[in-house]
Amino acid sequence: MDLPIEVTPEPTDPKQQINPTYSQETGLFIPSSIEEAVAELDKMLHPEFIEKVRTIPQAEFLDSQHLNLAMWIRNNWELWRVNPLTQSLRGLGITDPDEMSAFLLGKFWQHLQQPST
Repeated sequence: MDLPIEVTPEPTDPKQQINPTYSQETGLFIPSSIEEAVAELDKMLHPEFIEKVRTIPQAEFLDSQHLNLAMWIRNNWELWRVNPLTQSLRGLGITDPDEMSAFLLGKFWQHLQQPST
């Protein structure tokens, strides 16, 4: 994929920037469900990046983002800890943080393949 997400503090291209939701009360928003995670990815990624993701196979997207966006998700959404998001993933039998982030990105890719309403 020729439009990877950069997880550096200041990406060189704004299209590669992650813009997560923050709250003054709680800091970084950590989704509490798979549906919230997909919605947050939809909000925090640049529209051109999202359009590119729509056009590529799921395996290519997942492979291209394992050390980029997936790592950001693992670290910032604290997939190694017990929280509502990891509990719902564990309920599906997904216990490894790498597998959790791949599953979430897979769900996001599937969401993007749905016709717009």
